Amino acid sequence: MDEKATTKRYYRVDEVACYFSVCEQTVYRLIDMGDLKAIRLRGCIRVPVEELREFVERQLADS
Repeated sequence: MDEKATTKRYYRVDEVACYFSVCEQTVYRLIDMGDLKAIRLRGCIRVPVEELREFVERQLADS
């Protein structure tokens, strides 16, 4: 099996919060403010892995 088939493409809010060591409410706030793009699937929020990478790059560029 190739690596892409086993790599997650979307993350739950709690996984994003854990990754950044923040609370889930902070992630929801970032999504609501438009700083972090997410998709909604039947009420479930998922953040694409590409968006996480871009978000980190934007934060590093701003600092």
